Order: sequence, then structure tokens, then C-alpha cells
Amino acid sequence: MSLVNLAHVCSHLQNASKARLGLTSIPCTKMLHTLMLQLQRSGYVSSVTIGGPTPPPPSSLNPILDPSDDSVSSHIVQRPQPQPQPQSSDDAPAPTPQTPEQIPVAKRRLWVGLKYWNSEPVLYKMGLVSKPTRRVWMGFRDIDRLAKGDHSGYVRGLRGVGESMYVTTDQGIMEVRECSEKRTGGMLLCRVNGV
Repeated sequence: MSLVNLAHVCSHLQNASKARLGLTSIPCTKMLHTLMLQLQRSGYVSSVTIGGPTPPPPSSLNPILDPSDDSVSSHIVQRPQPQPQPQSSDDAPAPTPQTPEQIPVAKRRLWVGLKYWNSEPVLYKMGLVSKPTRRVWMGFRDIDRLAKGDHSGYVRGLRGVGESMYVTTDQGIMEVRECSEKRTGGMLLCRVNGV
């Protein structure tokens, strides 16, 4: 897991939301995909779609998370795609859309739809807690203190409205409050502030 790539993604999403972009792309890795699904579950982003170098069609940008499964690891429920209309022989054949599995791994991108509320970005600030040179590991007692708003070491607790912190654990990437409920520790990844 590269925290340098995560630092680039944090600054990219922060800058894209301040520039009022509706859709942006980031590199497609398992860690970033899981983190973006967590951000979608928390309500910071509107959609997360795996695609190629060009933006996916608008029909696939509003994915629905499976309501029967509470875990984020359940992937997005695919909406039915409209069937292509037969074309005459004079027209050039339309390129068929590729599924994420058909796109080469090096060209895959995560397309993230950003959210806005009253013309203000929902994802206002996003930054690393663990740095590439100093990784911050905490047990469940320290994470519990962070979730309650107290300081733990040199890390500030969650005090602001709409503030979240994400932790990578042996059970996947989770929000701090979820780690506190499950009584598990891990490495602190990033802090996200909402409007």
C-alpha cells in the first residue's frame, strides 16, 4: 500500500471539489476502490465506477449500493444496460462498450462523482493522518478515544460536524466509529471534513 498515491488522491479530490467538477478520475487500486466505496457510503461522493481512460456512459454513473448487504465489500449493483439498436450496413459499426474486466489493468481508472450541497462541496477537506515516513498505528482503545473526540497521541479527535477518519484494519478499510464498535485497531489513513 502506497501512502504517496493516497496523498496524491487526497489532494486531487480536494482540488476537484473546490473547482466544482462533477466527475473526476483517480488510479484504480484495491485500496483506493475500497476507500472510495467507504466515502460513498458516508455520503461524501455520489458515485464510484470502474472504467477506462474515457469517462463511462452517464447511465452507469448512478450506481446503487446493494441495500441487502451492509458491508462495503459488496460491489455495486449493475443497472440493466439498454440493448443496442441494429444499424444499417452503410453506417460504421459503433464501438461496443468495454466491461472493467476487458480494460487492461494499466488503463483502469476509478471515476468518482463528487457531491455538492447549496453550491458548496460536500467533501471540503481531505488529508493524510499517516505519512509515508511516519505511519500511525492505534489499538482499539486509542481509536475509541478518537471517535469520542479526545486526542490520542498527536492525533486530534473527531470534533467537527461531518468529520470522518478512515482506518485500514485486517478486516478492510473502516471509519473510526465503525472500528470503535467492532473493537479493532489499525493504521490511520486519512481525515475527511465535510461542509
